[in-house]
Amino acid sequence: MIKKTILCLLFLVFNSAFSQNSDADLNSLSLSVILPDNSEYLTQKTLSKIETKIQHIVTRNGISGSGYSNEFLIYPKFEIYDESTVTGMRNLISIEVDFSLFIQQYSTRKVYASYSKSLKGSGTSKQKALNNAISKISTSDPKLKDFILSGKEKILAYYESNCDQLTKDADAHIQMKQYNRAIAVLSTIPREAKKCYESVQQKSVEAYNAYQKQLCKKNMLAAKTKLAANDYKGALHTLRYIDPSSPCAKEAESLITKSASKIDEKERKEWNLRLKVYNDNYNLKKYRLQTIRDIAKAYFNSKPQTVIYKSLF
Repeated sequence: MIKKTILCLLFLVFNSAFSQNSDADLNSLSLSVILPDNSEYLTQKTLSKIETKIQHIVTRNGISGSGYSNEFLIYPKFEIYDESTVTGMRNLISIEVDFSLFIQQYSTRKVYASYSKSLKGSGTSKQKALNNAISKISTSDPKLKDFILSGKEKILAYYESNCDQLTKDADAHIQMKQYNRAIAVLSTIPREAKKCYESVQQKSVEAYNAYQKQLCKKNMLAAKTKLAANDYKGALHTLRYIDPSSPCAKEAESLITKSASKIDEKERKEWNLRLKVYNDNYNLKKYRLQTIRDIAKAYFNSKPQTVIYKSLF
C-alpha cells in the first residue's frame, strides 16, 4: 500500500533563551534546533532522541546546538512515502521514510544547506516502525558532515558580507539609546567570522560604556534598596554590573566592601577577588567581555522568539 504522509504540520522551536541556552557561548556560531511540538506518530521520547541526534550532528562539527537569537535554524522533516503490512501471527508494518535536515536563516527564509536520506523501519505499529527508522540515522554519516560544513561556510560568508549593515544597525540603536539592543546585535557575530568579529569589538565597547552610564544610577539605587533590606548578596549581585569606568565606580566599590563584610567567608573571598578587578587591567578586560555577554543574553531572554515550523516553508 502506497501512502504519503507528511509529519511536519505543527513544529515549534523550544526557545526560552536562558533555560535552553544557559551554557551557550554567544560569540560561537550556533544553530537553534527546531523539533516537532506534536505529531500523530512522534512521541516525546522519540522527539528527545531526534533532538539528541541533531545536537550531536551539529556539535561534532564545531557548531553550538543552541542559539540565543534563533537567526539560524536547523530542523528535520519526515515524509513517509511507502507503507505496507505483512500479515501473520503478528502484523508487521514496514515503512520507508525520507528524512531531511535543513539549515535556514529565519529572517530571510533562505535555506543554506539541506540533507536527505531514505530510511526503512518496521514494527508492530506505525509509530514503532517510524521509531525503528529514526534509530537508523547515523550521526557519523560523512554526508551529514558535508551538510553542516556547507551551511557553516555560507553563514560565515553572510556575516562577512553583511558586516557593514550589522554595524549600521548597531549604530542606529546606539543613537536611539537602545544600548542593550546594540550590544545584542553585535554579540551574535561569531568569532569564526574573524574579519567582521574583530571590526565590531570597538563598537561593542562604545555601546557598553554608554549603557553603563545609563544604568549607573538605576543600579546604585537598586543596590542601596537591597542593602536597606539586609539583602547583601542581592546588593552584590546588582553591583557587579557597575563598571569600574562608570561615574558610580567609587561609590559602588564602597558598597561592595560594606556588603562583602556581611556575607559568609566563601562568598567574601569571591567578592574580594572581584574587587581586584578595579585595579587589574587584564581581569578588567575579561570582566567587561563577560558583562557584555550577560547584557546580550538578558536582552534575548527578555524577548523570547517562538518560531512556527510551518512558517518556514
